[in-house]
Amino acid sequence: MWIKLKALSSILSHLLIGIALVDANLRCYDTGNFTLNSTYGKNRDLILASLLPNVSANGSFFTANIGQNSNQIYALGMCRGDSTPNGCYTCLNASIQDLIASCPNRKEALSWGGDPPCLACYANHPFFGILELQPIDAGYNTVDITSNLTQFDTIWESLMDRVVSKASSRSSTKYAAGEADFTAFQTIHALMQCTPDLSHKDCDSCLRQSVSNYESCCRRKQGGYFQKPNCWFRWDLYPFYKCNASTAVTPSLSPPPPPPVIK
Repeated sequence: MWIKLKALSSILSHLLIGIALVDANLRCYDTGNFTLNSTYGKNRDLILASLLPNVSANGSFFTANIGQNSNQIYALGMCRGDSTPNGCYTCLNASIQDLIASCPNRKEALSWGGDPPCLACYANHPFFGILELQPIDAGYNTVDITSNLTQFDTIWESLMDRVVSKASSRSSTKYAAGEADFTAFQTIHALMQCTPDLSHKDCDSCLRQSVSNYESCCRRKQGGYFQKPNCWFRWDLYPFYKCNASTAVTPSLSPPPPPPVIK
């Protein structure tokens, strides 16, 4: 059973100040409104519509801006690195419709939708390449890891470090997935992704803070995720993503022992 952290009480509740929570996967920012059928409103609909054909056609990520002065608007769309073009289009289309329906006159809004997830957001100010750590969407599995805890922590932390490093070092997609054996019957799977407009340093920081946030609230649960405007992270004990050689992180293996000397 999965629990979604809606309030992120104690450690992370302050991150939701100034955000109007409409749905667990959608945020309408309380930073200004516009009049329906205004120039800004028409620009908002146009730029969101432009994301649909362009995200899938441009490596699962696209940014755009249109308009002048107070009517200028910026938008970003991204799909998870293992999404198919059709899955990416379907996810973004649903997310965009949710944004328009749930935040009809807000000048700034963000949506994480679908499974695998996609990201759609817009604002009346430049935000490309700028690290944003809030708002947050998060959740975890209610079942606990109950055995070999020290071993689990060591393997888990090592895998997270490797996948963060791999994702942040990539120049285009900034996406990576990897796995590590916990027991003979259990494998830890992890996925990390940043918006490609982030620098290596900011991507690394965003992902490591997400991992740290998860450890603070949900340590040793059997799976969980954190999503922020610039990055998302998820892990579980089953393969929830489609992996390939370009994104996979292979575990470090010791070299095989030398062959025996035959006398």
